[in-house]
Amino acid sequence: MKKLIYLFLLVIPATYLFSQNEHTIGNTFYDIQTTRSMQDRICHFDDGTIGAVYNMSQNPNAYDDLAIGYNYFDGVYWGPEPFTSITSGIATNPSYSNYGENGEIVASEGQNGLYINYRTEKGTGNWQEMIFPGPAGCTKLYSPQLVTSGADNHIIHLFALCKDQSIQLDYQDNIAKVLYSRTSDGGATWDILHYEIPITSGSFGFSELSLITAQPKANVLAFVIGDYFTNLLLLKSIDGGDTWQETMIWEHPYPNMEFGTTVTDTFWANTGSMDIAIDSELKANVVFSLCHISSQVLTIWYSDTLADGVVYWNEDRDVFSNNINALNPQGHPDSELIQDYSLISWSQDINGNGVLNLLWNFGEYGIQGISTMPSICISEWDQIFVTWASVTETYNNGMEDYRHLWARSSPSGDWWGGFQDLTGDLIHIFDECVFPNLASYVDDYLHLIYMYDSQPGILPWNTEPTLNTITYMKVPLEGPPMSVWADFIADTTLIHAGESIQFTNLSYGYPPDMLEFEWLFEGGNPASSSDTNPVVIYPVAGTYDVTLTSSIQTFTSHTKHMADYITVLPQTIIDDGKEIGIMISPNPTRGDITIKLMEPALSLRIYDVIGSRVYYNGELSSGTIQKVDMAHFSSGIYYLQIEMGNRHVTKKIILKKD
Repeated sequence: MKKLIYLFLLVIPATYLFSQNEHTIGNTFYDIQTTRSMQDRICHFDDGTIGAVYNMSQNPNAYDDLAIGYNYFDGVYWGPEPFTSITSGIATNPSYSNYGENGEIVASEGQNGLYINYRTEKGTGNWQEMIFPGPAGCTKLYSPQLVTSGADNHIIHLFALCKDQSIQLDYQDNIAKVLYSRTSDGGATWDILHYEIPITSGSFGFSELSLITAQPKANVLAFVIGDYFTNLLLLKSIDGGDTWQETMIWEHPYPNMEFGTTVTDTFWANTGSMDIAIDSELKANVVFSLCHISSQVLTIWYSDTLADGVVYWNEDRDVFSNNINALNPQGHPDSELIQDYSLISWSQDINGNGVLNLLWNFGEYGIQGISTMPSICISEWDQIFVTWASVTETYNNGMEDYRHLWARSSPSGDWWGGFQDLTGDLIHIFDECVFPNLASYVDDYLHLIYMYDSQPGILPWNTEPTLNTITYMKVPLEGPPMSVWADFIADTTLIHAGESIQFTNLSYGYPPDMLEFEWLFEGGNPASSSDTNPVVIYPVAGTYDVTLTSSIQTFTSHTKHMADYITVLPQTIIDDGKEIGIMISPNPTRGDITIKLMEPALSLRIYDVIGSRVYYNGELSSGTIQKVDMAHFSSGIYYLQIEMGNRHVTKKIILKKD
């Protein structure tokens, strides 16, 4: 459990993220790239080219020129800074993907539906445009999320939110339903059009930009949706969008909450700033940031100074409950977060004095929290990378604290490497760095775009805007992305003295040909080994630990320690039992057994096949008839061990309950 969120900096090396290469790809006076989750705005193509889009405004004194900026890297150079939109009219919130054999496609919010702009050759030629209107009764279609799948990425999957006009809430906008459409012929026809994905636990509806999709893999689609008004939900399709399954990642403690009307305790919640990626096992991996809020009559309260954390979750894990402290990152006894396992980021103690020395005055974005705006990508070897923006100690302008971009990585999500400040160099010493967005494809680099300017937060209305810079960054993974996880099993954990055990190494890491192993076998012969799959003899009875440390040279390592893993019974006397004074009946048994002793015994023990003792009795006299109820044991093989003077007799018992 995480107890002191601010007290130390984790330094486990897992992936080496060093110097960055940056390039300005555009500028904008509009300083809002998202109010919840960041759509996919960058695409790193497998031929080394890159495209990127962003919210753009060229007029510092008006917001009626909102546009979609676009730039393209041809493998050698980025294009010039754009000054015109790829859309024919006012547009915001683009979602960008590859399309067709060598093309690209963008969906964005327009005034009369969605713009869909595409071209079959990325980086060149005129954009083709179509207007995608909402269904009847939907006065606003917004927050588009567009992804492609299939051979040559020819299937377009379009997700959007549509406001439910029958619901009117004074203080919130979570009144939208999720619509899904699909086409395989460029929009000439839609085999699925405005299908409302059934969501059983969505409260009234959902907020703008509170939906984020994963890049599809195989025939699997997935998205997460939710914020501090609603449950946090995973929707997943394994058949290309034909059917959908729902998983509640976090259950909201106040279902159907209305801010300013519903009275709540202060509770920890998902901000709605999230991201999702699918790994090679077709499993959804989700990150989301935290806020600390309450609702009273006519009062809404946020606590940025307490809310500091990004959470990681995948489909192999338990979901979070509706306890108001389930997402508490500060070590509350009801918290369900575990540091460096599910709680993976928080603001760092840069000067190492044990506390955060912030001015506690930093800009607001509508996305609450000190550490927020997470983005995730997963490499082909399933290395997980997460970036986020965090208020950063020692970086301020004398009045306000700045946010920097940070990153961590993990080989599997079970443990996480060190924190890396991606914008900690001198050129960003007086910059607010926000809205990171990772490209889904990882090669020898992480590829991302983000926005920076000199002013923390969003400028208030009636304030002269400052110019914001949209920047592309590539982060070299210098050397291989070294990671390792130690694991092993034994062919048996219960033997007799003098017998041997075969150990099988289940460790994994990258690069695999650099893995090294160090085994320690308490009571074993050999006592240590560097073999991959050693065989060990245990000459003396007892219970023994086994330890395996897997490493990649001196760069990174991980250890698995199993206490009392091996049980070694004394050498046995084997005969028909009667001649050495033991009778067992019935054997096999369906439940009870009766043990009759013809001579005294110091002890009587029963072990299961993994060496756990399940029954004990001591100091038994000659002629004892001992009944043992095994009906509550699982069917299988058990070992009866009787100590008689200087002899140890072990007999097999077979329990068949069926």
